[in-house]
Amino acid sequence: MNKRRRFLHMLRKNFKKKRARTYSSPEVRAQKGCILKCDLGILLEHTGVYIGNGQIVGLNRHSEIRIESPLSFFPPGTNPKSNRIYAACYGNTNEILNSAAIARRAKKKVNQKTPYNVFFNNCHRFTTGCVTGNFENDVVSFSQLEDVILAHQEQLHRKNPWWVRLYRFILRKPAPKPASTFNWRPVVFK
Repeated sequence: MNKRRRFLHMLRKNFKKKRARTYSSPEVRAQKGCILKCDLGILLEHTGVYIGNGQIVGLNRHSEIRIESPLSFFPPGTNPKSNRIYAACYGNTNEILNSAAIARRAKKKVNQKTPYNVFFNNCHRFTTGCVTGNFENDVVSFSQLEDVILAHQEQLHRKNPWWVRLYRFILRKPAPKPASTFNWRPVVFK
């Protein structure tokens, strides 16, 4: 599919689908390997990966993959004090979806350059590459990134401790069904 058709297909899909819910509270603590977003406007978002110690890896408009602080994560022209950073959480809970593999992939790409294009090679494509390991993916919009998160959320969801799994096995309780959605919760960096 050529770039123009891919872009038009993405636009149609964005306006038809139901988006993951964004909550204004409660705040959750950022965890290494979680996927972060900040709202830039009515339909615009910026995404990145948290790698610990208050550091976020993201692709900026200057074609650089670099480590940023929570304040510099917001692109120029936006007010970081009036906005919040959100993390993807499992189902309707406040349990953050994260993986050490996502953080490792993001760290490997730090200080690399990639040709930036707001429509075809943006921060959402980079973040999807960190989740899947495939940086040559076709994701170009935030809604497509949400689809990838939804498809991989069981892998990013923390497993129950062994004693809970043993308890369920002994009492022959079925495992809970996987969540069919996820949500975004505000993040605290401490």
